[in-house]
Amino acid sequence: MFKFFRKIRLDLMSQNKTSKYFKYAIGEIILVVIGILIALAISNWNSQRLNKNRNTLLLTKLSKELDLNIDRAYLLDSTNISFKSRLKFTDSLVKILDRGIELNDLDYMIVSHIMPIFFVNTFNLNTSVFEELKNTGSLYSIGSDSLVTEIQRYYQLCDRESFYNLNYSENVTKFQDKCYKGWFDFNYMYLKNPENALKQHQWVFNSRSQNYIEFRQFVNYTRTHSYLMVSKLKGIIRASEELKKMIAQEQKS
Repeated sequence: MFKFFRKIRLDLMSQNKTSKYFKYAIGEIILVVIGILIALAISNWNSQRLNKNRNTLLLTKLSKELDLNIDRAYLLDSTNISFKSRLKFTDSLVKILDRGIELNDLDYMIVSHIMPIFFVNTFNLNTSVFEELKNTGSLYSIGSDSLVTEIQRYYQLCDRESFYNLNYSENVTKFQDKCYKGWFDFNYMYLKNPENALKQHQWVFNSRSQNYIEFRQFVNYTRTHSYLMVSKLKGIIRASEELKKMIAQEQKS
């Protein structure tokens, strides 16, 4: 092809056809420019195609991460050691403690339900895909500005709620530590020998005793913590589902 154009140039120059030569030179320049523009357009199209494929993959991974967070939130809100079950039990415990523990309350309080309220759950929400987006610089090119904003808000919500849970859990643990010589010791002895446990822990029926007050404070704070976390988990589930819808719409567009 280049030899062909070169031959034309040489023929025009040898024939001393200057005007035709300049017209030809201009035409050749135009052809070169058009060729460059076509090459750039193809390169740009290919780059856009690769970016679109990459974003589709990242959005799919992000959507799956949201599914994991929804499953985790449901788990914390629905199992035997969930915040919801702990809230339900602490509600009944508060009623018992406010009126005073009676002998026929003990089997319910100890054997059936008491241990789950001493178990502290962390949220442990998944953030690995979001961290990948930030670390690779893909976050701001993954979709529309509104989607990027909502992704950032969502993970800020997860961080904030996880922090609140840890903070409240630390306070629960502080109240719990005060119960070891009282309720925990009574619980341990009662399971082995109820009669002996009652003899050595008469405070159980004295609502003004120090051990009784400390246990009631612990139960009340645990109830408050559970109530707040149930609300926060519902908020995380709702935010996860809303973000999944936005991702789906972005992928369709």
